[in-house]
Amino acid sequence: MSESKVPSLQDVVAGTWGARYRIETEASLRFGALARRLDAFGAPRALSELAERASRDETRHAAHCERFFRAAGGQQLTGVDHVVEYAPASWAEPQRLTYEVVAQSCLAETQSTASLVTLLEGAESQELKAVLHELARDEVHHSRLGWAYLAWARPRVDFSFLGPLLPGMVAGSAGPEIFKPAPEGADHPDLLRQGVVPHSLRRQVYVETLESVVFPGFESLGVDAAAARSWLGKTLSDARLIPG
Repeated sequence: MSESKVPSLQDVVAGTWGARYRIETEASLRFGALARRLDAFGAPRALSELAERASRDETRHAAHCERFFRAAGGQQLTGVDHVVEYAPASWAEPQRLTYEVVAQSCLAETQSTASLVTLLEGAESQELKAVLHELARDEVHHSRLGWAYLAWARPRVDFSFLGPLLPGMVAGSAGPEIFKPAPEGADHPDLLRQGVVPHSLRRQVYVETLESVVFPGFESLGVDAAAARSWLGKTLSDARLIPG
């Protein structure tokens, strides 16, 4: 039985930028679809304009990701070419739209902003610093879309359906591997210099952002985050990352 190859630093860097490329292409299509749905739902034009801008931003971000992927020696790049929706099609549109905006903006984009700010501190080259600054600036606007939507929708949509779903949404935004031991090479100290958050630091930033930004943000806008807080505490305890 042959031993599995330990990925090199460049393998990890290329893999991360390749994964980001896929995320950005998916986000571009999702924001474009959300812009149209926000208009159809009667949301303020400022919200759909934010979504339209986000769609264009994500296309530009994908081009940056491709460039760094190639520079790290990446070969095969795969994007997303269709709109991905996560809310069940059987739901009414107010619930479906709210779920999608929350998942994309309040969760994914808020977490992305925190990760990019972390990366800015350790980036090696001026080119990388400039791109990370650009991405972080844009992601702030993308996350604001979600919080602004919740503020507008609060008197119009019953948010009670969201609370029980938040644990699954929060877990899905991070991926199941975040609470597992770091894979080989994923905690290399030189990753930060090349625009990649090491595994253990990524988990730390993820948890801190939930506790300091995401959960309080939900609660301030009438979304019950108790189930999500409970899920996080149990998950950390099960993973023995906090005293049980």
